[in-house]
Amino acid sequence: MAAVTPTTNTLESFGSLKANIAAFAATTDNADTWASGIQGIVGIICTQEDTAGTQAATGAGASFSGSTITFHIGEDNSAIRLIVLSAS
Repeated sequence: MAAVTPTTNTLESFGSLKANIAAFAATTDNADTWASGIQGIVGIICTQEDTAGTQAATGAGASFSGSTITFHIGEDNSAIRLIVLSAS
């Protein structure tokens, strides 16, 4: 587990919510965390942006506690795109 930071982070409007769209380099591992500082998170969407080595290693997810996001990735060293929806 390591702390990671996005290579890009764009803020967009998503109806009444804000959407932070963050990209993480192909060095992101399972259980890495991002201290996003985003307040009022209501949901997150996480996708793997590169090809996994095997079918069993495909997929990416994330969970959050407060403003800290933890990645759950099928294969280490994956590129990740994360959309964080927040109400603040």
